[in-house]
Amino acid sequence: MQTFFENKSAKVYYDTNLDTLFLEYTDKVANHEQFVVINAAVLKAFENLQTRKCVADIRKMGVISIESQKWVVDILLPGMIKHLGGEMPIVAQLLDRVEIFAKVAANKINEKVKDDKNGFRVMQFTERKAMEAYLKSV
Repeated sequence: MQTFFENKSAKVYYDTNLDTLFLEYTDKVANHEQFVVINAAVLKAFENLQTRKCVADIRKMGVISIESQKWVVDILLPGMIKHLGGEMPIVAQLLDRVEIFAKVAANKINEKVKDDKNGFRVMQFTERKAMEAYLKSV
């Protein structure tokens, strides 16, 4: 495992066994500025790797603003696609099945990405084992 970023709210690391960049929220995100700092670190790390796979473990993230959701759609995902030379990244989210607000935000991002990126979608999982099996299969 290679760690790229860590603060009170999140950790960004590369899992060599899954060939996947992980963004793991370890606490609630305080505001949009903190969200951007964390996700800019994700993009920078992604650009330094050869992987196409990225996971956002948002089980402890809390509620994110519409402005933050827009940042993912307008900056993060297009940056990943640009780095891959136009190829679509493989993106998954690990959700807490009882955390409704994070799930709503995740679904809004997924809907927006589907609309804007010609069928590109973010896979969503509530079980880590199922997500890992998916990552190994792609």
